Amino acid sequence: MIAFLTLIYIAAIVIIFKVLKVKPTPWPIAIMVVVGVLMIGTVTVLWTIAAPISTKAVVTRYVVQIVPYSKGQVISIPAKPNVPLKKGDVLYKIDPTPYQLTVDQVKSQLQGAKSNILQLEAGVRVAEANSAKAKADVTAKKAAFDVTVSINKQNPLAISQLKLVEAREQYAASQAAQEQAAAGVEQAQSALTAGQDAVQTVEAQLKSAEFDLDQCTVVAPADGFVTDWQIREGTYVVPMPFAAACSFVETSLTTVVAPLPGQMLVHVKPGQEVEMAFKSRPGQLYLGKVDTVIQATSEGQFTTSGKLPSAASIGSPGILAVVIRFNDDQQVDEIEMGTAGSVAIYTDWGKSLSMISKVTIRMKKWLYFLPVPG
Repeated sequence: MIAFLTLIYIAAIVIIFKVLKVKPTPWPIAIMVVVGVLMIGTVTVLWTIAAPISTKAVVTRYVVQIVPYSKGQVISIPAKPNVPLKKGDVLYKIDPTPYQLTVDQVKSQLQGAKSNILQLEAGVRVAEANSAKAKADVTAKKAAFDVTVSINKQNPLAISQLKLVEAREQYAASQAAQEQAAAGVEQAQSALTAGQDAVQTVEAQLKSAEFDLDQCTVVAPADGFVTDWQIREGTYVVPMPFAAACSFVETSLTTVVAPLPGQMLVHVKPGQEVEMAFKSRPGQLYLGKVDTVIQATSEGQFTTSGKLPSAASIGSPGILAVVIRFNDDQQVDEIEMGTAGSVAIYTDWGKSLSMISKVTIRMKKWLYFLPVPG
């Protein structure tokens, strides 16, 4: 459209100065210059707002640093670099021998703790039986003592004082035995509770040991591929963040990030149509939709420190990033991460001006055949 307006503008100049014979004095020339600037400049401004274009778009993916949870010597690396993998595919394996030994040892401890539970449960049953026996003995001794007391009241000469004292002492002894048996039940139950807690503790240790054993097999966290292997068979790996075994590129989510001046994003909203062309795929046009406009830039971030920010260093070029998603998931897999390109966003405002961007983005996809910047 700009080229069309330029042709109209040139034709108007020819008609005015050649056909109508208007003398090219300073005033007519100045007026035509102002008209040209206003006509083409206005269209350009409205165009960039209605259908903004960015020539610095880049394909992005998440990169996960694969750090082992368990330490040990690498014994195999089934995953090949830059070969597509599915979530759960094995990346590499660590020697599981020490972890398997720990699991076996804890299993043995768990078996012993469970066997101890059986003994403690039997001890509780014995203590409860002794308590029941002591209670019955108390009942019998109390009955005998009550009979002795009753007879003694009716006829003091029928039972000697020695028999009365013996009956009282036997009753008191049975009560003490009952209390001891009850304490034995409490002690046995406490021991059983402690044994059950010990079983739970050993079970937790077993789960932890089995988890460590499982971590000897490191798997892909998502669909993607491995790049930048830092290990070989025989390498000793440790669970430290700065000692990653490899970088894993996740392909389950691929987006395009395009930087644009803030004033060009006035009418940009999620869901709007996008056309894209990439340098690594010249001649091809890809479709997508606006996902979001990132509401943050590093220029607006202040690092916490003991030094106050310098007012002279505060500033921003006003560039914001737009995140774009592809419409076709199959097309995503064929585009390399980091590929540069151009995108055209078609807003809901000024749709008649979007034709300029449509023509521009199609020109870009063919110009990418040329080995020149841009």
